[in-house]
Amino acid sequence: MNFYKNFLNRKGSFRKITLMFGFTTLFLAAIALSTNIYSIIQAQQTDTKTGIFNHTQTDSTGNASWINSGNWSIVALNSSNPSFSATIEMSKPNGSAGHEHEISNFNLTETPIVEGETINLNGTSTITMRDGPVTNLTTIIAVYNESVDVYFDPEKIDNHFENQSISGIQQ
Repeated sequence: MNFYKNFLNRKGSFRKITLMFGFTTLFLAAIALSTNIYSIIQAQQTDTKTGIFNHTQTDSTGNASWINSGNWSIVALNSSNPSFSATIEMSKPNGSAGHEHEISNFNLTETPIVEGETINLNGTSTITMRDGPVTNLTTIIAVYNESVDVYFDPEKIDNHFENQSISGIQQ
């Protein structure tokens, strides 16, 4: 009879331990899940994007005319006043004629347009050119999930980028 009582007592203790283990596991899983969800939300709502340019500019016949590289960043992307800055380094495909352009003072001229996961920013910026800075340059920035395209009004900069957007990726 004592054996049976001891068995029942052990069985009750085992149930308590199993139940506590189950609740602890459930609690830890809930914490892990909420942390993961928080990380996903933060990644989707990040207000700063940075990346690099790596673009081959082509002439009217489709031949490579310039290699564009450099860095870019957008700060306060989800605000009413995002800041865009970039450095575009250009050289001929053979490495000659290297020079650099700085882009700054981006100001929105329209409300950002959100299409799916793309954000289009229309505004003006300042770009450094050989003869000095060009201000109030119409600038269109398309921010995609993992990349960016930047387009400058070709007339104000003497078609310097061959009427093409400069493409880059996010880091």
